[in-house]
Amino acid sequence: MPEQKSLPSLSGISTTVVMQGERAKLVLILNETANWELFHALCCDIVRATAQVTEASHGPSIVLRRLKRWQDFLKKERSGLLPMEKIKGLIGELLFLSGPVASSFGWNDAVTFWKGPEDAPQDFAVHDTAVEVKCQTGGSKPSVRISSVEQLSPQLPKAYLVVYTIASASGEESTHFNLNSLIDSIREELATSSEVARERFEDLVYLAGYISSEKYLEFHFTKIAVKCFKIVEGFPRISPSTVPQGVDSLSYVLQLDACAEYVDKPHWWSIES
Repeated sequence: MPEQKSLPSLSGISTTVVMQGERAKLVLILNETANWELFHALCCDIVRATAQVTEASHGPSIVLRRLKRWQDFLKKERSGLLPMEKIKGLIGELLFLSGPVASSFGWNDAVTFWKGPEDAPQDFAVHDTAVEVKCQTGGSKPSVRISSVEQLSPQLPKAYLVVYTIASASGEESTHFNLNSLIDSIREELATSSEVARERFEDLVYLAGYISSEKYLEFHFTKIAVKCFKIVEGFPRISPSTVPQGVDSLSYVLQLDACAEYVDKPHWWSIES
């Protein structure tokens, strides 16, 4: 177990090491009950991180590493539940991660390709291919918001725009999911993956602003469709060269009907996911 002096200071949570004979026990104490969901998420994270440990000597370093990551997370201001637009955005990235990417490359590689929560220009960098993922709820004129010029102007040789269409759902049918269940299902898939992959996934979902909450259970969805468009010359987008001097940043709405002729998939996307 880490020594008391090495334990990081966690906002709103007391940490201490208690000796019981020759064994040391880490004790976490929540100082304010209003933050119980965050505290529960921290405890579950440590349990998951150490569940596959076979050598007792490896446990302390893993615990200390996770506590230090939580120290960083807790320093950031969090407003609680993610707004609906961010919920849908995260769902889109998770569907792509757990679908075509993990199916094609396996989980250890898949999580290394996920860049969205780190504020990268595109959500995924799969070898020489950049992929921007959007999630929308359909409508008479399906569209997605492009939040920057860079999103559809990647630096990698190949680029795609993937759009998931989801719909709100009621009940708990097998095809329905919520943000909690989607993340939990990925955690189950990662249970037999490398320690590095498991920790990276946890870091990324927290960077995305997600902390497990019962309130996410109120929002159920079902996947309706997924389309993939290849970004090549002629694709409807605003490129950096067309932005007038003096314009710092911009966003725009892309009508998906205008992208119909560019429907295509990367060669490694061999199955419908």
